[in-house]
Amino acid sequence: MQVSLLEIDEDHHHYLNKDVMGGYGMRADFGSSFLARILSYQKKKSVKIPVFAFGYLAAIFKKYGHRVSYFKNEIPRGADIVLISSSIVDYKNELKWTKEVKAKTGAKVGFFGPFASTFPEIYLSAADFVIVNEPEAAIKKIAEEKNVPGGIIISQPFDNLDDLPMPDWQIFPWQNFSYRPLIKAKPFFVVLSSRGCAMNCYYCPYKNYYGGVKSRTANSVVRELSYLKENFKMKAVQFRDPIFTANRNRILEICQLIQDQNLDFIWGCETHVNCLDKELIDVMFKAGLRSINLGIESADQEVLKDATRISAGSQKETEIINYCHRQGINVAAFYILGLPNDTRESMQKTLDYAKTLNTIVAQFFVCTPFPKTPFYNEIKQDITETDWQKFNSFSLVFKHKNLTAKEVTDFLQKAWRSYYFRPRYIWRHFKNLL
Repeated sequence: MQVSLLEIDEDHHHYLNKDVMGGYGMRADFGSSFLARILSYQKKKSVKIPVFAFGYLAAIFKKYGHRVSYFKNEIPRGADIVLISSSIVDYKNELKWTKEVKAKTGAKVGFFGPFASTFPEIYLSAADFVIVNEPEAAIKKIAEEKNVPGGIIISQPFDNLDDLPMPDWQIFPWQNFSYRPLIKAKPFFVVLSSRGCAMNCYYCPYKNYYGGVKSRTANSVVRELSYLKENFKMKAVQFRDPIFTANRNRILEICQLIQDQNLDFIWGCETHVNCLDKELIDVMFKAGLRSINLGIESADQEVLKDATRISAGSQKETEIINYCHRQGINVAAFYILGLPNDTRESMQKTLDYAKTLNTIVAQFFVCTPFPKTPFYNEIKQDITETDWQKFNSFSLVFKHKNLTAKEVTDFLQKAWRSYYFRPRYIWRHFKNLL
């Protein structure tokens, strides 16, 4: 069979990433001001990462002898199957493309991902099939049987991630993958060493799709790193795990193997401050760590507690981030505005705290009730937005007890402007950004 993997991103004004927010995706909206347009341009230019599942799907189909091709914003010709990654932020465009593909080709079109898994009926209005849950097991069956099913396909999870093949990036524009300003070196790739999350933040979608944490062994991870070095001359990697350092001993083993095999590259990861200490940071730095993403979320401990977010507290957060800065490790800090008990005062407290931490990247999001999360189930009756595409992590889509949607949106845009266009930020990070 001829299999085509189709990526859709026609938004020339906003940064669109369909592989974040637990796979629901996000569409960055910095506002309409001149400074906002600068931020949008910089984001679209600097961060280019693939839909990670595509790498696995390509590898599985190739393993069983199928021909696989990749297209972006282009009708795949001659394909038997076209697979599209679903997203909450661009589903209307995805459906439009599905209708065009089916009208102009004889291909069967299928979707996968958290949003299609949650609402398969939306996609079945245009597509031939929808894969529910993690797609690899269902794709393996399709590849083995050389048969394209229809309707809803329930996929079983891979409990042992080491059984998955090495992601195949050969057919993708891997030369363009980038993650600036946190990581500048190229060729750059993404690696997933675990799935799921051990935390219990009730607004986070990772747990609902992937369940509890499933981790690859250290040997499996380092085999992939060696493969990337040998086949692509890889110089940098971003580990996409939600909490990369959840298992300290596994990370120590990965770092030791990287050094034992003399794999010279730099890398970044995402984790929780509670899963870090200075000794571990030193070990990771020696193995190539140069960038780290940390969820801070809010400076108000009561707001976090009410959202079931476990916080490390300002003392440890400041200590760890300052230590990373001294070591030469770039830090991106993530913040959420409009949490259920937020007020204008608590949001201002968070913004002031972000400026104190003064990381090279500060990501400000709006609290979003993603479908199937405990947060969504709790406030379902208070959701004010009927357009799923507005669930983009930049818009308030529920009735907040303390804030209006305009207050949150205005404050979000103020946060972006006032954080990045201030002398202390420019003084500290201008050279790095260049």
